[in-house]
Formats: sequence, C-alpha cells, structure tokens
Amino acid sequence: MTRQEAAQALGVDPRTITVGIEDGTILSVKLGRRVVIPREKFLALFADASNEDRP
Repeated sequence: MTRQEAAQALGVDPRTITVGIEDGTILSVKLGRRVVIPREKFLALFADASNEDRP
C-alpha cells in the first residue's frame, strides 16, 4: 500500500505516515524509488493497538 492509502485508512495526513516510516513505527519496503507499506503488517499493527484497549 502507498503512503497515501495508509493515510486515508487512518484518516491522517500522508506526512504523518512518512514520519512513522522514518522513525521505524511503520514498516516499509523500498522498491526502487518507491516506498510501499506491506498491507497485512500495517493493518495488524493497528489491529493490535485497538485490542489493547479491551480488558
């Protein structure tokens, strides 16, 4: 998934995704000049965070 797609999924600015990639919070893969985010791992990252709120 692209930075734009990830930003839309979370309802944030794409620059927020870029910061997450740069600080290592969001896993990414560089393919040539493109930076892509593995969809399953990205969704799992935020699914795990939402499960922490539950008792």
